[in-house]
Amino acid sequence: MTKTLNPKYNPPSRESLTNHLIPAWYDVEKGNLISELESVTKAAITADGWTSFSQDHYLTVTLQYTRKGQIQENVLKTNAVYEAQTGEVVAQEIEEILEEFGVRNKVVAATVDNAANMDVAVRRLHLIKLGCFAHTFNLAAQRIYTSNAVSNWAARIRSVVVWMKRSHMAKVVLKEKQRLLNLAQHMLMLDVKTRWNSLYLMIQRFFEQFPAIQAAALDPRLKKSIEKEK
Repeated sequence: MTKTLNPKYNPPSRESLTNHLIPAWYDVEKGNLISELESVTKAAITADGWTSFSQDHYLTVTLQYTRKGQIQENVLKTNAVYEAQTGEVVAQEIEEILEEFGVRNKVVAATVDNAANMDVAVRRLHLIKLGCFAHTFNLAAQRIYTSNAVSNWAARIRSVVVWMKRSHMAKVVLKEKQRLLNLAQHMLMLDVKTRWNSLYLMIQRFFEQFPAIQAAALDPRLKKSIEKEK
């Protein structure tokens, strides 16, 4: 389409985008943000460590402040981390990011989760700790998993969802049944214990798609697939 609209235009290569254009754009935006933060007197941060699907570890620091009467928020940096995330190491990593953006002496508070290393990091940085409400609420919500009445029937639903997601034929048959029954062609959802609302979402989607799931389970093609796995 690009060639049709403008035959003379040559789009940048992947190498050019990765090594030149995007880094240059980032440097410009970073400079603009640093300039904006010069007028900020007080700020707070949100810091969180997380792990990718490939088991790589990262630390993200987000800055919150007010400017011209409006609350502003900017992600300062997401850094890959390679050391054990002790409180001392996390404090050093956060401090380096704040120094890089010139706001170390302007940050007075930090919102973090309830992990012990974050408690240590906040104390070493001499910041006021504001506990993450979402994380605390998540811990409370996870108590539902300790209920036998809930865990037993949730396990049955989960086993069906896992099998439907794992089997290619099950996905094909499920879509066919969804079309025949005029149901939304939604994928089944699997709960994740650390996401407090995911159990509700899994069950909600299961009941939404139950007629299609039931019809798919009775389809001869899936029965053959089940027998092979046995």
